[in-house]
Amino acid sequence: MMLKKLRKSNLDEAKEAALPVPSKRARMSPLVYGAGMIAAGLLLKKVNPRFGTLPNPLQYGASRKKSRGVKAATFARDRAANFAPGNVTTKLGKSLILGGAAMLTARILDEAVGRKL
Repeated sequence: MMLKKLRKSNLDEAKEAALPVPSKRARMSPLVYGAGMIAAGLLLKKVNPRFGTLPNPLQYGASRKKSRGVKAATFARDRAANFAPGNVTTKLGKSLILGGAAMLTARILDEAVGRKL
């Protein structure tokens, strides 16, 4: 029993000695980076630049050729248009916001439970 206590205490001491203590800058940098991601995402969603707008594939109409390959390609294009975003930058902005929020949440929770980087 005493041997187990000695082993556990030695292991804890070894862990503390082996793990470097992160600097305050290293601990806070994920917060700054996450806030920057959220800000960039909000900016992309707000500005909504025209260059990110995808053309409507249905504007090209159906092909006059009636071959099987062309019909299959037209069918696939029309179905894929249902899932394609109207503006790529809006989707990118939303992804940045979600990623930044997840990073902030994880880092804040790490600080709350006392975990070091």
